[in-house]
Amino acid sequence: MISHSASRSVASFVQSNTVSQCATVQDPQILLISYAKRYMDTARLIRLKFIAQVCPKLRVEALELAINHVKKTYNVKMYEELYRTLCTERERSMAVTEASEGAPSSSTTTSSRPDNAEADSGSSKAHLYDAYWVEDNTMEATLLLQELDAELNFKKSNSGSAYVRRILEEIGDYHVKSGNLQLAVKFYARARPYCTTSDNVINMFRNLIRVSIYMANWWHVLSYIDEAKQYACGFPNLARVVPAQLSCAAGLANMGLKIYKTAAHCFLLTPFERYDYDKIVAPQDVAFYAGLCGLATLEPEMLQLGCLNSEAFKPFFNLSPIMWEILSKFFRNEFDHCIQLLHEVESGVRLDIYMAPHVDALYQKIMTRIQERRHASGSLSSESSFVTMQEVKITDRETSIYFRDSDL
Repeated sequence: MISHSASRSVASFVQSNTVSQCATVQDPQILLISYAKRYMDTARLIRLKFIAQVCPKLRVEALELAINHVKKTYNVKMYEELYRTLCTERERSMAVTEASEGAPSSSTTTSSRPDNAEADSGSSKAHLYDAYWVEDNTMEATLLLQELDAELNFKKSNSGSAYVRRILEEIGDYHVKSGNLQLAVKFYARARPYCTTSDNVINMFRNLIRVSIYMANWWHVLSYIDEAKQYACGFPNLARVVPAQLSCAAGLANMGLKIYKTAAHCFLLTPFERYDYDKIVAPQDVAFYAGLCGLATLEPEMLQLGCLNSEAFKPFFNLSPIMWEILSKFFRNEFDHCIQLLHEVESGVRLDIYMAPHVDALYQKIMTRIQERRHASGSLSSESSFVTMQEVKITDRETSIYFRDSDL
């Protein structure tokens, strides 16, 4: 069940513009621990915080997992925010439980209190405020930053560009782990004059793109992608691989800007064999992003050629077979089954921070397309307009005619 009332108890640490566009998921269909393991570092924190915001049933578990993960970083501020939110949520849950139990007799209340107290104590022991970690982590982070600053000053005076670039990247990494994303962008960008190889420059752009995705600065993401592509054009080896490597990031940015057709093109250009954005977007996610954006916006012929008949993209669908099934049912004119499958995956895609703000718009476009195709077929169960997935044989070279990077 999906409702459009969002809890405010955890809104303080989730981007308000994202949360305000998202429905609350009342009946999640995911195993949260397994889901969280798909992602790494800051990306995992961002996703867990979002789930805590939009899914009441998973809120406590998401907050606990986020607290466990944030303790692997230097982000003390985030730890304290998560802990306060967890305490607030537990107090709210206790109040709801007590209210639902009504007002029992005094004897019943007296006898039940020790059990309740013991249960509450066992629950709270899982995440007591770790003052020792806060103090120790703060000191360690301060000393590390001082050491990096001192090393940077020394390398600038006594070493070559490669050493300076490496220290600047380490300081950027430090600020990402501390939650200071704006400072991370600043130090990653400062590494540009010290890049000594073309790979160094591309890596710098990838760092800037990654942090801009964390901040949902979609125009910045596209700007850095364009700069990286322009730079790569000067090197034949990079010109062949860099655009495809950045296509997933381009898809995220265009989807974030609600340019869904371009987003679908970008996701479909993502190469499975060289996919390396898995720390931010799991391969399973790419299938859903491409499938839903494509089903909502691409012409049927282009959708079939780029999705169902593309051998290059098929490995993504192998990880998300239900998305493949949705597309197959659509092209077989099995619309009722297609709609049923779309409803089955709805709660899952609404828990995805990048897809959730667009579910309503995409589903509306998809339903409109289904109704148009249903009307054109002339019958709810018509088999006369059956289109097989093998009707058009497509090679990777032919696919590129429809999905050229230069068109993006």
